[in-house]
Amino acid sequence: MHLTTQREKGGALQIILAVLGAIVLVAALVVLAAVVIVKEYVKIEVQETGSEKKVAVHTPIGEFAIEKDRDAARKLKLPVYPGAEPDEDSVSVRLWGRVEEEEGGLSITAGTFRTSDPFDKVDAWYRQQLGPEFTRETGRIVGGQRKGNGEWVIRIEPGGDDVLYKREAEGRLRGVGLTRERGQVRIGLFEVVEARTQ
Repeated sequence: MHLTTQREKGGALQIILAVLGAIVLVAALVVLAAVVIVKEYVKIEVQETGSEKKVAVHTPIGEFAIEKDRDAARKLKLPVYPGAEPDEDSVSVRLWGRVEEEEGGLSITAGTFRTSDPFDKVDAWYRQQLGPEFTRETGRIVGGQRKGNGEWVIRIEPGGDDVLYKREAEGRLRGVGLTRERGQVRIGLFEVVEARTQ
């Protein structure tokens, strides 16, 4: 009877070890397959030109590119307040992908500047430069979100004294945000463009 119990325990141990071995083998094959797929189908590209750097990731279903861009204001074609100093926060981001039969993307470009001029003077200058095509709102500027129809909006909530100038047209949102920060005026220029193909 004692021998039978040892044999049963040994058989159960062998089964457990075989199952664990199979799990480890399957996990190793999955990791190996993932490495091969990433190596074969995902391409990472890094470009450095002077002080600018661009990183792009290309996959079979789309791409993502981000670029630190000191020249964002020129690309945006929005006026920069005279004498305003650029921040290091200027970037361009491009997302493009395909899901089933729908292909589309999103391009975001933003640049920030600072000036020590009075807030009201900066606000008046932008009001004159941008004209009536841009709506002016005051409050506290909150990050962007999508409306039900797919348009991107930058919200402004009550309770603040920030100023937001924006213009929305045909999947494109452009704007200038003015905020007070440490005795200076922070000027944010931005553009969000959504593109879809069928």
